[in-house]
Amino acid sequence: MRRVSAAALMAGVFAAAGAASLSEVPEQWADRVAPIPQQRLGELEAATAGRIRETRSRLAGMLDEPDASAAELAAVYGRLGALYGAHRMYAGAELAFANARALDPRGFQWAYYAAHLALEQGEPGQALRFLAEAAQIDPDYPTLPLRRGEALLGLSRLREARAAYEQVVEAPELRAAGLYGLAQIDLLERDWVGAAARYGEVLSLQPGADAAQYPLGQALVRLGRREKARSHLERRGVVKPVYADPLVDELRSLQTGASFHFEEALVAVKRLDYAAAATGFAAGLAEDPANARARVSYARALWLSGRPDEAEAALRRAIADAPEEALPRFLLAVVEDAADDPVSAIGGYRRVLAIDPEHEGALSYLANLALRRGDYADAVAHFERAIASGVTQMPVFLHYWGALLRAGTHDALLRDKLVAFDKRFPEPPLFRYLLAKLLATSKETGVVDTDRALGIARQLFDAQPIPPHTELLALTLAATGDFTQALELQEFLVEMARLSGAFTHAVVLDQVTVSYRSRRLPEPIWPLQDLMLMPPPADPDSSMRNYPAGQPY
Repeated sequence: MRRVSAAALMAGVFAAAGAASLSEVPEQWADRVAPIPQQRLGELEAATAGRIRETRSRLAGMLDEPDASAAELAAVYGRLGALYGAHRMYAGAELAFANARALDPRGFQWAYYAAHLALEQGEPGQALRFLAEAAQIDPDYPTLPLRRGEALLGLSRLREARAAYEQVVEAPELRAAGLYGLAQIDLLERDWVGAAARYGEVLSLQPGADAAQYPLGQALVRLGRREKARSHLERRGVVKPVYADPLVDELRSLQTGASFHFEEALVAVKRLDYAAAATGFAAGLAEDPANARARVSYARALWLSGRPDEAEAALRRAIADAPEEALPRFLLAVVEDAADDPVSAIGGYRRVLAIDPEHEGALSYLANLALRRGDYADAVAHFERAIASGVTQMPVFLHYWGALLRAGTHDALLRDKLVAFDKRFPEPPLFRYLLAKLLATSKETGVVDTDRALGIARQLFDAQPIPPHTELLALTLAATGDFTQALELQEFLVEMARLSGAFTHAVVLDQVTVSYRSRRLPEPIWPLQDLMLMPPPADPDSSMRNYPAGQPY
């Protein structure tokens, strides 16, 4: 078994030789290695891109040398794979490690690195194959069972995963990670006692492993210990137990300079420590000030750590440095939207769409802003573009229907949209609720269907007798002419609202009882202040925290 450390791979300075491209392989090696197309390096810092180009150049030269050995080539392919993998350039890394494995089939680290990359990308089946290959070479590598357990758990092979994790729980340095894996299996198998005990021990061993907090809370809830569960449920996190893995640690050590600081910042983001994340991004930007994507991540961390003015300044700097980037413009537009500056926000969203005409965020936020401002036709147009671009969030469809309603769309089309949306989003049954209300109150022949409306309302009420369903049942009963029962239900709602202290809402509900006493339907049926159909104000906190960044630096 041969193992070469990542540090050794990095040692020495390779002289540039041969062509820089590995896209073609000389005939003498064509049956053993695959071509590796050029990867996009423009977003890497100059030193990192230079190391990758240097390594490719060295490989190209070695492939042309008549006396180059397979072992030497494997080492340099492995170096290239490690460089690509350290910077999340997975396609290039996979090809490079595959070539290293083909040239040096007894090199443990090549199979192990390939498994690590597969797990990082959510490919447990592929990872398991590579781990089996690695185990044939060195079955005693300490973390092999842990990584095997991770892959088996990802494949829902719980019995085998449990056996793998149990191999490491007696090793002090791996115990927390092994217990975390076993606790996950306990939770899946509904062993609440076992899950609670193991998650609890994980947190006693590594208090910073906050990924154990929420599932521990879930297990405690199942055990009836709700008060104790509450504090754990509130501390939801993503940091899993840490453990030493020499090969993976060496791979990560290739992230030097600005990249190192950026990766440290991303770890802080995962544990929701935005102040530490801002510090990390600032340190990286000190070494790589032109990295506009990192500056956007810095702005987001600043915002979420309570420094909005600095965050806005960082976004404006990112826009100046990279005017072709859509994300900083979008986030700045959301900030302006929330600050009740619609002119600037609309301009910002439109500039995003000039860069990316299918930008889902800009389309849906612009549609929401138009709907809140009463520009219903404009809102409809932007919602339709957002849906065509691939937006799948149910609230977008709900607000789109609200825009259609406000724009004066015929009830027949409104009905057809509700039927289609209900098929797409059957739960919660919001679109069925709206369909019953429309069928009960429409004035269009061919659309109004009070019996069908009442049937839908009864189904919703029987399944979940919550106040909105009670109110809908009252409305549909009134639409069929049964004002007596409608009035009873509505008066019950008024009484419950008063008992709960919702006096303003009780007044609104009581106005409907006046209509039912007069044997008429309430007006307006679709009030403008209906919160169900009106999007809330823009929320920069949510966008800063959750809007995806294709590449964070």
